[in-house]
Amino acid sequence: MKKTQITQKKQHKNYTDLKKTLKYNRLILKISGEILGARKEIFELKSIDYIIKQIAAANRLGAKIGVVVGGGNLIRGREAKWLNKVDADICGMMATIINGIIIHSRLYENNIPSKLSSGIEVSGVVKRCNKFEDLKVYESGGVLIFVGGTGNPLFTTDTAAALRAVEFGADVLIKATKVEGVYSTDPEKNRKAKLYRKLKFDQAIAKNLGVMDLAAFNICKESNIPICVYNLMKYPLSKIIKGEDIGTLITNRG
Repeated sequence: MKKTQITQKKQHKNYTDLKKTLKYNRLILKISGEILGARKEIFELKSIDYIIKQIAAANRLGAKIGVVVGGGNLIRGREAKWLNKVDADICGMMATIINGIIIHSRLYENNIPSKLSSGIEVSGVVKRCNKFEDLKVYESGGVLIFVGGTGNPLFTTDTAAALRAVEFGADVLIKATKVEGVYSTDPEKNRKAKLYRKLKFDQAIAKNLGVMDLAAFNICKESNIPICVYNLMKYPLSKIIKGEDIGTLITNRG
């Protein structure tokens, strides 16, 4: 047997062994825009590069990754009360495109292949999401960066993340936050708020837990795609995809 064939077989075996260590091989990662910035800064390079390292580490483990990014560090449509709601939402969707360009650029500088895919096409910048073209990138190990939300106003990026999770056959939808997981009430306002480690979709919907909107919960419930909510800035993404008991896991079983 030729040396090159032996090397290829070893590489394939190593890749297969890596995949066996993962609980979730296919994931959609939802990142809020706020995580990309700081209290006084729209963008914080330290946070952005930390996130890039997390994505790169998961990518090296063989996970197929799609990233849905929000735009809250620039503008949150629902909070721009002075602007027509539809126009405010469109501004929010455009903000996600700016954030996506930054993530794409930083991944490129770290030699991680990636592709921007948008709910809204911006000529010369990003094409509209095409499942059949994007799926080739996803399956080949490139990181897909989904921006532009669903392409329609009045829908959140949480809903966009749930839709992409279904479209691309994800094993899990991971919502990266700055808190430990899902609480009974806002932990910043109530120190006695209870942290849930496991929840059923029906419980999350009935309790109207504000961590994700009801549309996102229902989409994942119907498609039997678990949702993991965790503190991205504290725990490595690689631990989540290996199945470690971190954050809150929401499933049909609970």
